[in-house]
Amino acid sequence: MDPDVRKTLMELNRPRGKFRTQVLKKSQEKVSKNIKTFKYTRVLNKIRENIPKCTCTRELSRAFCTELFPFWGIMKKYSIRKYLLADFVAGLTVGIIHIPQGMAYGLLTNLPPVYGLYTSFFPVILYFFFGSSKKVSLGTYAVTSLMVGAVVQEKADIYLKAINPTTAPIPPSTIVPVLNNTKGTPYNIVTANTTALPLVTTTRHHPTAADLTDDELRVRVGLAMSVSFMAGMIQLFLGSFRFGGLASFMSDPLISGFTTGAAIHVFTSQVKYLFGVQVFSYHGAFKMIYFYRDFFGVLDKVNPVAAVGSVTTIFVLILIKEGINNNPTCKKSLPVPIPIELFVVIGGTVISHYTKINEKFDVEVVGYIPVGVPAPTLSHLSFIGDVIGDAIAVSFVAFATSYAMAKILAEKDKEEVNANQELVANGLCNVIGALFSAFCCSASLSRSLVQDNSGGKTQVVGLVSSLLVFIVIAYIGPMFSSLPNCILACIVIVTLKGMFHQFHDMLFLWRLCKRDFAVWMVTFLATVILDAGLGLMVGVIFALYFVLRNTQRPYICAMGRVPGTNAYKDLKLSRTLIQIPGIKIFRFDCNLYFANAEQFRDRLYERTGLNPRKLKRKKQRALYKAMLKRKREIELAEIEEAAAIKKEKKQLLRQKSSIEEDVERDDDDDRELTDEQQTELQLENGEMQTRFSRAWVPPVHTVVLDFSVISYVDSVAVKVLSQIIMDFKEVGIKVFLAGCREDVRKIIKKSEFYKSIDYNCLYFTIHEAVVIAQELHQQVGDPPLSPKDILIVEEESREASARLAAYEGDDEKVHKDIPQVGANE
Repeated sequence: MDPDVRKTLMELNRPRGKFRTQVLKKSQEKVSKNIKTFKYTRVLNKIRENIPKCTCTRELSRAFCTELFPFWGIMKKYSIRKYLLADFVAGLTVGIIHIPQGMAYGLLTNLPPVYGLYTSFFPVILYFFFGSSKKVSLGTYAVTSLMVGAVVQEKADIYLKAINPTTAPIPPSTIVPVLNNTKGTPYNIVTANTTALPLVTTTRHHPTAADLTDDELRVRVGLAMSVSFMAGMIQLFLGSFRFGGLASFMSDPLISGFTTGAAIHVFTSQVKYLFGVQVFSYHGAFKMIYFYRDFFGVLDKVNPVAAVGSVTTIFVLILIKEGINNNPTCKKSLPVPIPIELFVVIGGTVISHYTKINEKFDVEVVGYIPVGVPAPTLSHLSFIGDVIGDAIAVSFVAFATSYAMAKILAEKDKEEVNANQELVANGLCNVIGALFSAFCCSASLSRSLVQDNSGGKTQVVGLVSSLLVFIVIAYIGPMFSSLPNCILACIVIVTLKGMFHQFHDMLFLWRLCKRDFAVWMVTFLATVILDAGLGLMVGVIFALYFVLRNTQRPYICAMGRVPGTNAYKDLKLSRTLIQIPGIKIFRFDCNLYFANAEQFRDRLYERTGLNPRKLKRKKQRALYKAMLKRKREIELAEIEEAAAIKKEKKQLLRQKSSIEEDVERDDDDDRELTDEQQTELQLENGEMQTRFSRAWVPPVHTVVLDFSVISYVDSVAVKVLSQIIMDFKEVGIKVFLAGCREDVRKIIKKSEFYKSIDYNCLYFTIHEAVVIAQELHQQVGDPPLSPKDILIVEEESREASARLAAYEGDDEKVHKDIPQVGANE
């Protein structure tokens, strides 16, 4: 350390002089005045400094448009020769997957399959203009479709009870017009083998899409569009105010556990279509348990045609996907993956149409599909007030999935994804898409990987796939009216294979981190047992519990010096570390605020073994012992003088031994002083206490707190820190703060921290604080006695020695010199 710096620090630690005291007092008064004085002009100036000026220049406008419309920057660098053919092929591949998945996931939302095609069309076009990722495939997604379907399934009963004559009719404001086709006439979902049946009074039954009446369809579409619209508004609001960092609250183990649990729900919702049975549907907690109870009760009514068709379809899908598309040997020779889902849909539709399995074998089919693009309408949004809570969960899951997939693909190509812009893009896709009858969208893991593996370079892939979906919606949609629902259920279940692979994450997390494993397992079990929305809420709360728990129980340690260096590490890491004599070094690896300030104090006392309250009791006991011992010595001298006049030698010895036993007994007593004893000690003048101050020596002279990892402290933490320093000061121990950051120093300066501290306690490094503490202790040492006290103690000691020597001499001479009691009377 520089000698000049050391000299300056030593000077700052000396008792304050009059001039320095006045300067610090004026500085503290100025700071306090600035804090207490509230001036609107000062506040306004601060606001003007922190808020950017609203200036509009060409450069700023260009930067804003580039951020809001990322496609502008992408298309400026777009090479038709390099990218167009690859994007076109990848777009056809993704579009072929969009068609069967859109219809299947549309059925998953308890809506007709055509709404899944709308979700595969409108949001994809919008994401081309506003999305910042080049590789994700937006559209239908199993988990978000399930969550939207759960909302539709749960709340539709409330509005559809009025269909029963025994209940009140539905208010006109809640009945929205049905979606119109291009000809402007309403359409009905009917099939050859079913008729519109009224909903039963129980709240458990939910008919399939083929059984929906006009009123049921209006309510279900309104609920789905309302929750999608609100989810988009939440995403748009968060993105506009730059809250993209909220995605970090949903960790990867949480998302993995939730999506795995949601996959179980998706599988459960499709089981009844695989076997062609009718099972009551439940909503709320434990609905899966009730569902399987009823499902196993109707297994004797399985439709054999639907079951055989499901088994055959699943076998073909797995054979082609795993044996060819995902086979490393065959994958190299294929320009694009085989669109087996589209072939299965076409094959199932053709077989169903010519064999009439819906009429002959009672196999459920998709039914009528309208032709044309739906017109935008606001009439579907009349249920917004009832779905706000559900929309929050849907919005977070949709964005977290999209952003996680976009980040994975961007890191693969060493690109960046703007979280805030992704929020804006997803929000606009859901808000505008809901006006066009598209439910909440998200990035699909399987389609995104297919798009990347097919050679897609930019979001032009989305335009090509949207063109293919548009052809299906506008022209050839009715051709799929004979498609069996069991075929769509098979496509959904086989697509869940990637989610079921996330069970490997559980084993990996068990070996890596037990806390992450606990988050994964709790989220998974809560999602499976309770529900998707409740499971997500439980998982977030449980993950936040660990965050708060880490602030309450962070890593703490007592530190020692590495031999031959100026570095300090945890004493538990190595036996070669040196513990500085007379100095305790403590480290607390967490920010200090109101929630853990007292925890910091308690852990400091525990780890260093220095509790100021206990040390203060020991100090008072030591001072009281010294004072009591001195008083007993004086009493003993007085007794000796009295004995020389009135008492015999034996009585004198008996009283002397009794007094010595009392002093020894008090010396061995380490209990807290009684109120009487404390009052007696306080009544002693300062001269007496100074004389016996050598009786108390603290176990250490300095405690160093390592603040190098603490970036924030609040007012409560500063108050607790000041109290700690004052408590240690009362027992003769100094506290130094090492490595404080600039923000921490500013907060300490603005508080009343320096009012009660008469020495400099802030240092840049631990070693600097240790060196200064050692030099201060060497200079000051133990508090010496004053010259006057030394003379008094020496004189009293000589007198006591002379009396004892004379007393222990000749017994007869002593007895002769002692006058008899009453001789002077």
